[in-house]
Amino acid sequence: MSKTVLARHCLISRPSRRQLSTSTVRQTSTSPQRRNVAAPALNTSYKKFTDIPGPIALPMMRHHAHVLPRIGSFHHTVGLGLLEGLRDRYGDLVRLAKASRSRPALYVFDPELMKEVYDSNVTESPQWVRSPLAEQRQNTGSQCPMHNDEIKAIWPAMRALLQDGALLSNYGQVFDDIASDVTRRLADLRHAENALNEEVETEVYRWAIETIGVMMFGIRLGCLDGAVHVPTEDNRKPEKTSMDDDIQDRCSLSKRPLDGMTPAEKFVRCSLEISNESYLVRSENTLKPESQSFNDALKAFDKHFSLTDQFLMKALNELNNDQLRPEQILLDKLRPLERRILPLAADVFLAGVDPLAQTAISMFYQLSLNAARQQKAHDEVIWAKASREEGIDVQELPYISACARETLRLVPATGGVVRRSKKDLVVGGYEVPAGVDIILAHGVSSKVEKEWGRAKSFIPDRWCNESWGPLNAARAHPTSSMPFGQNCPATGVVGKMLSSLATRVLDKYRLEWHGPAPNMVTNGVNKIQSPYYFVLQNAG
Repeated sequence: MSKTVLARHCLISRPSRRQLSTSTVRQTSTSPQRRNVAAPALNTSYKKFTDIPGPIALPMMRHHAHVLPRIGSFHHTVGLGLLEGLRDRYGDLVRLAKASRSRPALYVFDPELMKEVYDSNVTESPQWVRSPLAEQRQNTGSQCPMHNDEIKAIWPAMRALLQDGALLSNYGQVFDDIASDVTRRLADLRHAENALNEEVETEVYRWAIETIGVMMFGIRLGCLDGAVHVPTEDNRKPEKTSMDDDIQDRCSLSKRPLDGMTPAEKFVRCSLEISNESYLVRSENTLKPESQSFNDALKAFDKHFSLTDQFLMKALNELNNDQLRPEQILLDKLRPLERRILPLAADVFLAGVDPLAQTAISMFYQLSLNAARQQKAHDEVIWAKASREEGIDVQELPYISACARETLRLVPATGGVVRRSKKDLVVGGYEVPAGVDIILAHGVSSKVEKEWGRAKSFIPDRWCNESWGPLNAARAHPTSSMPFGQNCPATGVVGKMLSSLATRVLDKYRLEWHGPAPNMVTNGVNKIQSPYYFVLQNAG
């Protein structure tokens, strides 16, 4: 594909004041399009931005986003409980005054108001330059120069590619192979009474990195090679208590010598460090160049960038030397960029690994709590196997896909996405000036009772029926469940990744949870707090 086609970008002049539009939202959400929605009435009398209700200041919300330059959507890192409290107290629009922040923020909880923001076409992803990641990218810019305009043009093209069903079908077999490998490794983790040991999170991260790697580079990275780590009394990680926050891990990749690790294992270890230490989250530590956290984060991003470069060069060499394999289709389309793909690829890993891994763990947890729905998913897998043995081609497993979509709705990896207004616009009848951070809280709107019905329950069946029953997803607003926002390239592919994993796990095993209900914490992304009490029983 030529660079011209790849970097296609349309510029449409817009008036400085937003005109309410009746255009349809693009199909990038996990909720179907609402039908026959009345067009909003035009209004020429707008209220002031300062009239929007909200608290004077919330110190814990001073820094609220991942720092991911060029990645389409900035993930909101405030806990879902706090966001729901803001909505319950102040309503669907909440203004957070500037106070100690550099600019005011507007929280949007209503799906129709989110649609107004998306349709305005006058917002963009913020660019925060004060961060370890931004400094690392600046330091390495000469190695693989790419202009911002070129980057902005590539992301829409890449997003369109990853939402193309024909292109995604090229990954079916390799996603299945990766899911088979991690399922085998999870089975090897079982110890007394088939309980999974503490390495389950590391194994899921290995799967996430391997899956994203094969999507981006068309090669297996090797994250799932070798034997699994089986803890013993000598190397087991001590269970932390409230008094042991600084206890050191003693097992698996965190304490193995680097000299004996493969590049893939180093990549997993580096990714886990970035996640566990919250290096991507804006905080008092990561915003101070003189702090130890800033320097540690800078070193981690340097390692991550270098390892990504190794895999990219290997992938480009294979692309040039071998006959094109189905999973190499994306890299082949990006081939004209050559090594300039590197910063884009590094950002894909940084943006995607943590949300994908944590969503997979949340999917396991929801399935383990809902035995009847897990059995229905298992039955679909067995039916598909039997059909293929009889020569019947079964491409999709709708109930498995529904389990993935329902997890993304019920337990989104982030509270929402952040957009910054480039020009004045109108939201909900209020004038919103340029330079405001607008937080579209999809993590809250995806669990609103009036949209979903039994919104806090795990009901995959709602995605399997196109009728307008009280529980069906078809009744929900199209922007009410957008776990990655409207512009993230992952929107089209993450469901296929999760479905491949669920299919292989439920083929042979049954997930159970033998322990107390876990806490949900927000550490960059929303996640289930360890320890995990998963039990992997043999199916049948």
